[in-house]
Amino acid sequence: MSENLRLVQQVRDRLPMPTAKLLCLVVGLLFLASIVYKGFLHPLRKIPGPTLARFTGLWRTYHYAIGDWHVEILRLHDTYGSVVRIAPNEVSVVDGETTKRLYGHGTSAKKTGWYQTWQVPEAADGFFAVQHSKNHAFLRKRVASAYSMSSMMKMEVYIQGCLDLLMSRLKKHADKGEIIDMSTWTVAFAYDVVGELAFGEQLGHLRTETDVKSIRKSIYDGFIVMSVLGHFRGQSRLVNNYFVNSLLEFLGTPNLFKSFTDWNQQRVIDRQAQLERGLTKERDDLLSHFLRMKGRDGQPASGPEILIENLQIVGAGADTTAIGMRACLYYICQHPDVYKCVQEEIDAFYETNKLTRPITYQETQMMPYLQAVIKEATRLFPSINFQLIRHTPPGGLTVNGKFVPEGTEIGTSPIAQNRDKSVWGPDANEFKPDRWLKDEAQSRYYDSMNMLFGGNGPRQCIGRNIALLELHKFTAQLFRNFEVEFVDNNKPWQVATYWFSYQHDMKMRLKFRANRSIPDL
Repeated sequence: MSENLRLVQQVRDRLPMPTAKLLCLVVGLLFLASIVYKGFLHPLRKIPGPTLARFTGLWRTYHYAIGDWHVEILRLHDTYGSVVRIAPNEVSVVDGETTKRLYGHGTSAKKTGWYQTWQVPEAADGFFAVQHSKNHAFLRKRVASAYSMSSMMKMEVYIQGCLDLLMSRLKKHADKGEIIDMSTWTVAFAYDVVGELAFGEQLGHLRTETDVKSIRKSIYDGFIVMSVLGHFRGQSRLVNNYFVNSLLEFLGTPNLFKSFTDWNQQRVIDRQAQLERGLTKERDDLLSHFLRMKGRDGQPASGPEILIENLQIVGAGADTTAIGMRACLYYICQHPDVYKCVQEEIDAFYETNKLTRPITYQETQMMPYLQAVIKEATRLFPSINFQLIRHTPPGGLTVNGKFVPEGTEIGTSPIAQNRDKSVWGPDANEFKPDRWLKDEAQSRYYDSMNMLFGGNGPRQCIGRNIALLELHKFTAQLFRNFEVEFVDNNKPWQVATYWFSYQHDMKMRLKFRANRSIPDL
């Protein structure tokens, strides 16, 4: 018997019988009234969707919790159309113009309380979690230059160092004829890149071929908890509070939230100490920028302000990129004609330009087919696939003839929006890189609509340039050096969506190509 039921019985037993019956009657009537209102009187009653979703948000949360939202949201829109009710007061939309109104510049649609889940207690406000647009603008502006493509290209040497090590390790295992799980290697590479940019050194995932300090697992587990808990009152405070932290410490069990925060904080402290003692030279990376940035009062940023910037790049920057790399591998290897064209373009560029070194990001921008393949792969499989929830702006919205009242929770899933046939055409579900090469104006429009790393507009992923640089260099260098194939084309990967759509068990065979040379590290 649950604790809640036992408590109700105790209250009922202590009340006079008429009072107990009256209380039960009132509770029953309130419950019935709630059901009637949500199902038949609610302003969203005419919007189609699963029957259970009309009465409880647990239907949506169930699919979030089991990790199949990337599949379920596509089924919903295929079944019910462009506007679907997924909870009593929440709708999912797939519509290009509505997407611009929700996420574009000048939008009056505000983030919902779900984002408070991502506010770290020990850190300052982060631009992902903050809801007020002016606060977000300040936080984003002070780090925007650090994430610009020109800044990223200055850090390209650090990314190339990680790529050299990745290629060397892949060759070692390929030469032994081993089956390689590329889901593991891509994320190891991405975390080492984040280490270079955020802390000034690789984190050791490639070198040791392990999940160092279980960082990857802690972040993965944390995303499962926070992305699902965000739909409940109390949110992350259920697991991230003084009582729980003290209890876990007493039991000798680390709290994954606190462990991750403490680990980040120590890396920042170590870097500051090294600089103060002259033990290391300041280098041009993200952490050096964070250490120089100012607070709202014009004074140097506080420790919590620096901490949140590092937490954001480590917590979100690695998996976003790794997912994109796997998507490129998947679609290239599943389409032999695309594989052939990509590899031929890469080889031709190397040979025409007599390259004897790894290709740079700027050089990859001279290969139009490679760019088209990467755009198309990340369109069909974006990194983030949960709903990007907002409050419907004042006055409400009309989406394809259906009115969504002011205050309703409304959002889109990138994987659904990126397959909107009104934007991408009748072949929206098909992998066709050529769609990006036919017309320059159309390609620019596609770029504006592609939610490859989540939203668009002022809240689009600030680290997208890091991801794009890694994606282009990784894809070009991998297919230059290796022949790549799935062990089983019918079971190329497993996918679980918890905010990010994580691909697992991506078993592949790699063969080092003749007349290629990579460093032996």
